[in-house]
Amino acid sequence: MHCPNCGAEREHPVCEVCGLHPEAAEVAFRRRLIYQTAIFLVGTLAFLSAGQLFPPLELDLMLVFLGALFFLTLALGVWLDARARRRRELELLRRLFRTLVPVPWLLAGLIFLNGQLDAQPPVHRVTRVAGKFTMPGTLRSSRLLVVSWREGREFERVPVSRDDFLRFHRGDPVEIRMRGGFLGIPWVYDVYQKEDAVER
Repeated sequence: MHCPNCGAEREHPVCEVCGLHPEAAEVAFRRRLIYQTAIFLVGTLAFLSAGQLFPPLELDLMLVFLGALFFLTLALGVWLDARARRRRELELLRRLFRTLVPVPWLLAGLIFLNGQLDAQPPVHRVTRVAGKFTMPGTLRSSRLLVVSWREGREFERVPVSRDDFLRFHRGDPVEIRMRGGFLGIPWVYDVYQKEDAVER
């Protein structure tokens, strides 16, 4: 058995490393679990904010990955708490949980640096709106479904602001301005009506 608090191997009820009894070690473990869960949740919000500031072209796939990671991490936290209450072994699951906690922060940092440090000139792609949809929630996000300019793909889901979402309609010509990204992750710089782009 390992100590719930410090993770040291424990042969006696009282941990020889941190000196805590099983009950006190459980309390310390739960407190740390709550803190780590809070850090994970704030990291998830940071990822969503970075995704709105410098929206990657593949943002929807990233959101699917983050959603799966979100529910996996929360389920793992609940399982850890239940095992702690039953005085079961925690060390392997706790290490896995601690590995998952910083992942949203790493993704948020990658997206932010990819856009913030990007010095490449925008690339212009003229296409047509095939549809649009919005995802409700606290951080509402909107997409234009446009005909893809990439080989082997039929459509692209382009993140846009709420104003652009209301401005464009199905069949409208549209110019997507993208940047390659400092880390090689293409992101949407801006969206224009094709007539506006010609005037520029």
